[in-house]
This record gives sequence, C-alpha cells and structure tokens, in this order.
Amino acid sequence: MSARHTLLAALALAASLAPAVRADAPAPNAAAAGATAQPPAKADLYTVIEHARQALLADQYDEAGKTLDAVLKMPEFAEADESVQFRVFLFAAVAARGREDFLGAHEFISIATKFPEATAEHWLLRARYASWIDAWSDAGTAILMTARNWPAELAKADPELVTQIADGMKRDGKYPAERRDLLKALFEAKFTLEWGLQPDDLWNDLILDALAHDDLRRAREINRRVESTATLLRMRIDRRYDALVTAERRTFNIAANAERERKRLAKLVPANPRSLDVQVKYGSALAQVGRFNDLLVLTNAVLGRIAAAADKTSPYDDISDELNWIYDLKARALRALGRWDEALAVMKAGRHEQEEGSDNVSQAINLGAIYLDYGRPQEALEALDGIDWAHSLSPYGRMQLQDVRYRAYRQLANASEADVVFAYLREHHEDAEDTWQYAMLVSGDVDGAAALLIARLRDPLKRGEALVDVQDYEPVPRLPKMQEEHDRWVALVARADVTAAINEVGRREMQPLHDVTW
Repeated sequence: MSARHTLLAALALAASLAPAVRADAPAPNAAAAGATAQPPAKADLYTVIEHARQALLADQYDEAGKTLDAVLKMPEFAEADESVQFRVFLFAAVAARGREDFLGAHEFISIATKFPEATAEHWLLRARYASWIDAWSDAGTAILMTARNWPAELAKADPELVTQIADGMKRDGKYPAERRDLLKALFEAKFTLEWGLQPDDLWNDLILDALAHDDLRRAREINRRVESTATLLRMRIDRRYDALVTAERRTFNIAANAERERKRLAKLVPANPRSLDVQVKYGSALAQVGRFNDLLVLTNAVLGRIAAAADKTSPYDDISDELNWIYDLKARALRALGRWDEALAVMKAGRHEQEEGSDNVSQAINLGAIYLDYGRPQEALEALDGIDWAHSLSPYGRMQLQDVRYRAYRQLANASEADVVFAYLREHHEDAEDTWQYAMLVSGDVDGAAALLIARLRDPLKRGEALVDVQDYEPVPRLPKMQEEHDRWVALVARADVTAAINEVGRREMQPLHDVTW
C-alpha cells in the first residue's frame, strides 16, 4: 500500500478527533493539495493537528513532521483520547515516510499499532516499514499479528512482502522460533501467493521442522499443500526428508507432478489475459517438461499480440517487468530445438526492445552469456555496455555480470583483465557462491571448486540448492563451448570426495525434467 493511500485512509477517520477536525471540513481537492498549509493561529491541540493534516494532504512532509513534533510535546496531547493519539502517531509515520526517514516511520507506526484502533492495514504498514530497515523480526511479528487476528485481510496483502519478510528472517538466522511461529500462522491462515499459488518454499521449511521433531503426521499434512515440482524435487533428493518421501511415494513422482503443474498453470492463462507473469510461469512449466515447440507457440503468440498493439494500450499490465522473460523463454525453446542463430537473434531483439522500456539488466547479462556459448567474447562484453553498475545491479547481479566478463576475458586470452575480475569474484564470493564455484572451475582450480561444493552440501541452509545443482537432467543440444563447460562440471561432480559428500546428505538421480535454468 502506498503512503498516499494509507494517508487518505487515515484522514477519512479524522472527523472523530474533535470539533476542530470535523466531518463538514472542506474536502481535499487538487487546488488544496497544491497550496501551502498555513500554520495555526493559536496553539490549540486540535488546530495544530489539523494543520499537520492539511500539510500531509499537500505532500508537505517536512512541515507536517515539524508540526507533529510540536503536537507530541504539547501537554494536552498526553491527556487526549486514545483515538486522537493513535491518529497523530499514524500521521507522524506517514510524514516520516514522505521524508524518507524510514527509521522514524517504523518507530511511529510501531507506537500506533499498540493502540486498540490499529487494524490489519496498520500492522501490514508496520511490516512494510520494518522490511525497509531490515528489522526482520519486527516485520515478522507484524505479519504474524495480521495472520492470527485478520486472516481474511492477510489474503489482500502483498504476497511478495510476506515472502520477502519470511526470507529475510531466514537469512538473518537470529529468530528461528519466531520464524517458525510465523510460518505456522501463515499455514493456518491459508496464505497463498498471487494467482492462488502455494508458497511452497515456506511449506518446505515447515515440513523440515516437523520432521526434525519426528512429527511425520504433521509433515504429511503440510505436504498436501505443496504444488511445485521444484520443491518436491528438493525434498526427494535430500535425506532429511526420507521419512516423508517413503510415506508419500506417489506424491514424489517428479514426472507426474511436473505434468500436473503444467496443467494447473495452463488454466491460469485464459483466466488472466492481462498478466504476462502467468504466461512466463506457464512457459517455464512447458520448458520443464520439454515441450519446446509448445513454448515457441506460446511466446510467438504473446509477442504477436504485443506487436499488434504497438501504438495502442499494452495488452498486458505487467509488460515492463515480464517482457524480457518472454524473449528469454523463446530463445531457450529455440536453443533446445537446435536453432542457434534464431535463438541469438531473439535475445538481441529482447535486449533492443527493452532499451526503450525498463532497464533490462538481466537480459543484457543473459545475452552476454549466450555470446560466450557461441565463442564470441567481444560481443559478450559489448552486450554489457550501458549497465549502471551502481544503481541497476544487486550484489548478486554484479556477480553475474562479472562472471560474464571473466569468461569473456578468458576466451580473449586477456589474462590481466581476467585476473582483475577474478579477484572481484573471490572478494565478493558470498554474494553468489555458485557463481564463484563455477569461476574457480573455469580457472582450473578444480580442488577449490570441489571444496566449495562440498561445503555447500554440508551446510543445511545451502544444501538444497547444491543438491539440485548436482542432479542429472534430460539431455539438450550443446555447442562446443557449452559442451566443454558441461564436461568440466560432470567431472567435478564425479570426483570421489564430491560423490561421498552427496551420498552423505542426499542422492544424485537422473531427473525426468529439463533444467529450466539452462
């Protein structure tokens, strides 16, 4: 929810403050919003609050903040009704948010939610403000309160915020009991993602907790909500889940579940004609089961619909966020069909398309990686031109960009530049350990790559991703450079020490899937 939306919702209740803030006050309009709020003529509590309210309506956050600070210092404020105090703290939170004082916004909304008038809307606002300052425990508390007291309202919340908070608590690692309570509350509240999809990663963690407490019945109950093939695969190949896999053998039929997942997502496409995100999810499901001709039909239909509306309103509401993935999926389909030149042309077109839209960093990095597969390192480096290193890339994204640069300089036999980039990858390896592992393998440090892979396998938090990496998948066409890199990886996984580490914590199998990250 935007700060403006929350402000207007709060101001709609302002009539109950006092006669000075009354229901028949002039309604806000464009002229009023653009005017400068005038300071009160006298230091009456309700007059000062009204001045702050008008300043907020005019987006004058500095003025509102100074006025509300004065309110908080007034002796009358301490004696005011709780409903008045609640709204003042809520106004102060929104004013601080408007000034981008996120610490202050969180402090004020935390006080506001202590009042009995606080609703799910305010607790969710507290969760969002807490997430902005990485206060993951408090953010989790706010979501927990919402799930327990207003489960129906939780369904209206931004699911990305909820999962972001759960993931932040997991990374933080300081509050495992609190996170477990949060996940249990989300499960009881029947929390789902957009389109009614299940948050399988969260249920996966709940299942692991149940198994750690020898509660197989509870694990089976939670597992009935798991839908994604990726989550079921992670559990199937991890020995920690063996009791559940044994008890639910039919559920862990990976090929059958992949087809169920494809059919489930297929139904979402016609039901959500303006969502490109749904098309991307369905396209990924098609790739997973190897239906690349169908994927080509899907992506061509999407791009055709967009082209037909080129000078009109976009046929999709989320085109700026998702269009690059349509190009990416089309290129993957063409590569899987051995149509290499067409795949490269699609990736180049996707990169050009986004130059006039969103800053498509991922498309540029992916295009650079594909040029490396084709043995064209100079063009790989040129694909990265124009990326704003400081503002467009997360730490993980910087590692991906540097990986492309490192391999490009290796192909160009430019050892000095390659060494500089390699030093960056080493220094920042914690931002993307799998990327660093791969860079060591490319550099010839097989022992270092093996040691890192073994460490990932032995780390309970990193094991799932590492086990997925070492699985065998359905074969796909490969160019010579791609085959070289694949053979290098296969040799690493086949090492005796790596094999022993895999068998200690999980298993390596031939999966009836196509690796959708390829």
